[in-house]
Amino acid sequence: MFKRKKIGELLIEAGHITEKDLNIGLAEQKKRGKRIGQVLIELGYLTEDKLLPILGKQLKVPFFDLSKADIKPDILTYVPEKIARKHLLVPISFEGKTLMVGMSDPLDVFIIDEIQFQNDCEVVRCICSENQINETIDKLYVAGAMADALDQLGISSSATNQDDGKKAEDSPLIKMVNTIFNQAVQKGSSDIHIEPDEGELRIRYRIDGTMIIAMTLQLEAKDSIVSRIKILAGMDISEKRLPQDGRIQMIILDKQIDFRVSTIPVQFGEKVVLRILDKSNVIVNLDDMGFTSHNLRLVRKAIDSPNGIFLVTGPTGSGKTTTLYACLNAIRSPEINICTVENPVEYRIKLINQVQVRAEINLDFATVLRAFLRQDPDVIMVGEIRDRETAGIAIEAALTGHLVFATLHTNDAPSTPTRLIDMGIEPFLVAGAILCVVSQRLARRVCKFCKDKDTKITPELITDFHLPPETIEKTFYRGKGCDKCANSGYKGRIGIHEVMFTTEAVRRLVVAKAQNDDIMEAAIKGGMKTLRDDAIGKWLEGLTTPDEVIALSRSD
Repeated sequence: MFKRKKIGELLIEAGHITEKDLNIGLAEQKKRGKRIGQVLIELGYLTEDKLLPILGKQLKVPFFDLSKADIKPDILTYVPEKIARKHLLVPISFEGKTLMVGMSDPLDVFIIDEIQFQNDCEVVRCICSENQINETIDKLYVAGAMADALDQLGISSSATNQDDGKKAEDSPLIKMVNTIFNQAVQKGSSDIHIEPDEGELRIRYRIDGTMIIAMTLQLEAKDSIVSRIKILAGMDISEKRLPQDGRIQMIILDKQIDFRVSTIPVQFGEKVVLRILDKSNVIVNLDDMGFTSHNLRLVRKAIDSPNGIFLVTGPTGSGKTTTLYACLNAIRSPEINICTVENPVEYRIKLINQVQVRAEINLDFATVLRAFLRQDPDVIMVGEIRDRETAGIAIEAALTGHLVFATLHTNDAPSTPTRLIDMGIEPFLVAGAILCVVSQRLARRVCKFCKDKDTKITPELITDFHLPPETIEKTFYRGKGCDKCANSGYKGRIGIHEVMFTTEAVRRLVVAKAQNDDIMEAAIKGGMKTLRDDAIGKWLEGLTTPDEVIALSRSD
């Protein structure tokens, strides 16, 4: 009986990988639980453009390059956008009674049967790049939806002066706003910026910490779009002169998504920023946070302590709250009482009592903290220490038998005790309470789909990073830029950490109100790796680039 060759054998025969590459990939496949082709791509041994023709040959399905396709808009009526996104497929052409469909998984026969039944036609499959399918869906479905919505709205300068509340309920407008939200979530954005400018309405997404322009619309669309978002967020659509805040909850791509909404008046109208909180994407496992084994050991030692304060510092958007959630998740159990006060509660976790700050009724961090101390807590988390009162109660709780987690805004770990002292907390209380300080940044990861050797590393760079001269002989990596990473060379982010466990030497310096540099020196002698050290380590592992090292850490 004929036995179909395995994809690994075919790739070796084609000269795309070696037997050694395959063996490493198979070993890694057992850990990752993914298909071998995907694992080989992630390891940098293979590219998608080499894999797909071979995969098509194995499955006896032709490979089709969507970048060369001229897909007519009327073809889209055969496959709804929701089905296209869910099953990663796109209609390509229709001739006679035959519909050609490009698929990332041509073996998904159930959806083929469904499409044939719905359209009373025959479906011919071909295998396509998953990324090209997503790009085509974005290009055709999204552009078509936006154009249809604008046409149906009949937007003009006079139309926007009509009743905004009524306009916001129009079906085309709802479709337009939903398209903006759907595309942002699909692309993995953390924020949506809707910005009126001279002559245009600009929509930008923040992806992996970097802003990209997603689309531009007619400026006349701004009032209708902003009004629709305000209605969804429970905001006052008639108030356009003052900033407002609100919140939206929606199901997008079968996931519960929260949007934190902020509006502010600017020169050409109102700017809207929506922070996207994807509850299915929150990382709550400490092992997945990017800590080195050394730093992870220090963090676990701190969070296993019965009392004291554990602080995470860094700029806005550096993942501080996510790190705290990961710590809480590591210690939560039915046997301990964990209480958190947050603004807002970003992600809900079982077995944890979470309270949201409400400024309008004077329910602030300090008020909730005082109440917590009467709630028999074992562990307390403070979303952010902003003032002396909150800091004082958190320190008091840490010194009276509670384990306290909190965030604070400082540039590095050693300057954190000084910041608390500057807030008015006595140095001996700070020294006695602090267990551990984690300073955190997020570095962009080298895109695993276009990862290639970096030939631009110079001896001068090696010297600047205080590395041995022979380091230049290593193989370094950089993303060439591809469709999956929007030609940036980066896809996703990884944590960069500076973990200062409070040693006796550090405590003595804090009590003496020593300079930050002296505390830094003592912490390094006690085993702390600086942010720069950790960033360089991630670069040497091939996870990021020198550009990110320089951008995220100071030269010491």
